[in-house]
Amino acid sequence: MTLVLDKIQSLLPPRSKASPSGWISFNAPCCVHRGHKPDRRKRGGARFDTGFVYNCFNCKYSTSWQPGRGISGKLKSLCYWLGADEDDIKELVFEALKTESPEYTPIEASANVKFDDKKLPEGSLTIAEWIEEDLDLNLETALAYVVEYIVDRGFNPTKDNFYWSPLNGFENRVILPFTYNGRIVGYTARKVTAGKPKYLSEQHKNFVFNADVQNPDQRYIFVCEGPFDALSIGGVALLTNSIHEQQAKIINQLGKEVIVIPDQDRAGMNLINQAVDYGWSVAFPNWDKDIKDVNDAVNTYGELFVLVDAIKTAQHGAIKCEMAKRSMLKRIEND
Repeated sequence: MTLVLDKIQSLLPPRSKASPSGWISFNAPCCVHRGHKPDRRKRGGARFDTGFVYNCFNCKYSTSWQPGRGISGKLKSLCYWLGADEDDIKELVFEALKTESPEYTPIEASANVKFDDKKLPEGSLTIAEWIEEDLDLNLETALAYVVEYIVDRGFNPTKDNFYWSPLNGFENRVILPFTYNGRIVGYTARKVTAGKPKYLSEQHKNFVFNADVQNPDQRYIFVCEGPFDALSIGGVALLTNSIHEQQAKIINQLGKEVIVIPDQDRAGMNLINQAVDYGWSVAFPNWDKDIKDVNDAVNTYGELFVLVDAIKTAQHGAIKCEMAKRSMLKRIEND
């Protein structure tokens, strides 16, 4: 826990109630200051992790803080309403400035997770290695379908991300290895021809794809749902449309501003709600109606456009994200 979080936590009312999910509930102090009736139903919610998130489920006031960020005006107001004085605010501002130092490491920044090594399907080699092999006509044809699929998704099939195996059941799949700290800890094998299951995966629960190749100099972490989306923009993937606590810790420990780019479908609504709960920003891109995910968008508009558009359309806070989500949902339902 950082000194900033310690200070904020000390301001919470003594009768606050902690839930198993980590939320601390108490009567929201913001309502009466924003023209609403005083809260008597513990509609204020705070969550502490590597950072801090506050949401009022009555008047919809929200604010947050992460190491590396200053103390916003909204957070100052919340602290005043919780009983802080000028000296308390000055202390918060000073301690927050310390977290901007490159040498700063929050005590609880580590996700403290361990993923065991796992093997790829038998016979797996990179596509580049297989291209140099002499294969019989059937395997050569199968490999050609895999290469064609990778190219159609907009990728160079000779990159190290893409593997293939002639093993029965995998010959018509492209294999993406999951790595953590440079070790292979799982994989997903995507079918390139018609039929189900679309994916065959061997992975640890709550894994974050592509987290260990993020550049320490980058400003943003772009969070997507699928691995091909993440590879398209150098982001990370949740491999689902929900966020687990452990995944949030892994992403937060990267120490960057987080922008979630949900798929443009109804299933993405849940991801938006959870992103807000974790204090992350959410992008609401203005893609054409036939563009459903990041990989589609990159293939249509280009990577740079998609990244810039995500930054420009990113919203932060419960109220702004809820308004943008409603517009997005209306657009989806009208398609």
